[in-house]
Amino acid sequence: MTVKKLSYLMIALTVTIVSCQKDPSTSDLHKDYLVYTAYDTSVNFSGFNTYYIPDSILLMTDESQDVYWSDEDALEIVNAVVTNMNAYGYTRTEDKETADLGIQMSYVKQVTYFVGYDNPYWWWYYPYYWSPGYWGDWYGWHYPYQVYYGYTAGSMLIEMMNLETGTASQKKLPVIWDSYIGGLLTNSAELNLTRSLQAVDQAFEQSPYLKK
Repeated sequence: MTVKKLSYLMIALTVTIVSCQKDPSTSDLHKDYLVYTAYDTSVNFSGFNTYYIPDSILLMTDESQDVYWSDEDALEIVNAVVTNMNAYGYTRTEDKETADLGIQMSYVKQVTYFVGYDNPYWWWYYPYYWSPGYWGDWYGWHYPYQVYYGYTAGSMLIEMMNLETGTASQKKLPVIWDSYIGGLLTNSAELNLTRSLQAVDQAFEQSPYLKK
């Protein structure tokens, strides 16, 4: 069984889903943002110690090449993840090859598209998503839970991969926890950053099973 959780600012809802999750409409949530988390319930997170996270966020745009967000705002959002991971008992390492866990962050800046779990490569319809090869000799992605998302501008995705194991025959990279955050984009850059930082904290707050 896979546990998935949806939260709005000031409102927390826990739901169990056995098939797929469609992104709820946020058209009426002018003062709220959406935080969705899911994880592999078969994983014992206390068995992990170290993690690696890049100092940049992949921007999903309509550009024809990879674009990475690495200014002060991006680093502040990355550091919010680092702060939460450290508080939960994990240790950040600069050695990607020896890390137990890998964490990658992506932000939808301009494009609108859909992602389904009907293909072995997670972002099959987006050519410049994080490649499994970034993390080593991996064939593709593996989500132990079924998901289906519709992404629009202002969405952020945080994913945690188990770098210690994989499917022996195909070396698929297991994604053991992920958080989708929607409703971050407003006309105020300052508010966007504030919402992003609050949403990261909320994603960890509603994921107590990550604590060591």
